[in-house]
Amino acid sequence: MQAEKAAPILAAALDGATVAVGDRGDTYLVVRTNDGRDIEFDVRWAGEGWPADVRHAARDVPVPWPANVVIVARRLSTGSIEWLRDRGGNWADAAGQARIIGPDGLIVIREPSPNGAPSRRAPVFVWSPSTMSVAEAILARADEPLRVGRLATASGWSVPQTATVLQQFDGQGWTTKRGAARGPRAYRELVDADGMLAAWSEAVATGPRHARVAHRVTDDVMGLLRNTLAPALDARVRWAASGWAALELAAPFVTTTPALHIYVAEDGFAGPLSAAIADAGLREVDEGGRVVFWRAERHMFGLVERRNGLPIASAPRIYADLSSMGARGQDAADHIKAELIDPLHHGAPAAMPAGEATRSS
Repeated sequence: MQAEKAAPILAAALDGATVAVGDRGDTYLVVRTNDGRDIEFDVRWAGEGWPADVRHAARDVPVPWPANVVIVARRLSTGSIEWLRDRGGNWADAAGQARIIGPDGLIVIREPSPNGAPSRRAPVFVWSPSTMSVAEAILARADEPLRVGRLATASGWSVPQTATVLQQFDGQGWTTKRGAARGPRAYRELVDADGMLAAWSEAVATGPRHARVAHRVTDDVMGLLRNTLAPALDARVRWAASGWAALELAAPFVTTTPALHIYVAEDGFAGPLSAAIADAGLREVDEGGRVVFWRAERHMFGLVERRNGLPIASAPRIYADLSSMGARGQDAADHIKAELIDPLHHGAPAAMPAGEATRSS
């Protein structure tokens, strides 16, 4: 059975985590994480790990590559790993090589070193509220020395917790220490912005969301936002637009905005949001509405900007939300990355579309 062959290899890649054969067929394994969660993987056995073996094992894997599908082999060749990397695939082998950007924020990266030997093992990394917050604070700002105190303030976490998070980012190869070993001259640099963004946005897109959906018949959802919904929300809650609306406000790319996606601070997500929905003449529905509200932790609003008079989420968060909306959304997300994120991390000033762009408190 494929799962029985793959189980010890996947367990080793996950630092000895408990791995059991699932009950949905001979390709499914269930991983029990340190915090007690069960994550199911669809494993595809690729035998000796040659390119032909890998292509055969992955013949029916859809595009984009699902987070829960992993190619497992005795030893993956360099060509096989390049083929999998080009497709955004997950893999693990008995030689200790692994790259898994899995569901529920599970990440394992143990790439081969330049001489072909497996690299030093990095600890299993799982996204948590603090790692999510600190990563967004890093990705949303232009490159600068990463200092623990400043990031703690920006992310809303304590200095000790922020320092721990940065050590975890070092282990993933996203950041590296510079300057003195410790003290005021110690700092870090972001060295793999694209890698951090890819992993973080996957965690945002696949993580749990607390949502409320509302509807009002209209041919102009941006007009609804500007003229009716924004004043109602401003009077009741802290909020920020994301998705298609934020794309239109920050870096126009499409001719129509199909729906509104709005983050609302957790302390206003119940009664105050209900009042704002009523004030705007919207009707709450179970599904199919043109307006989706997502509950947001307070830290997110320290990164909110105003564009053309309306608050929008951070550029990396807009990217993550759009990338979860299918092929058209991925095209829009790539536009956000090129216009608003890449300039922050490649030595050029961020593009500023026409209109107001100021940091919101």
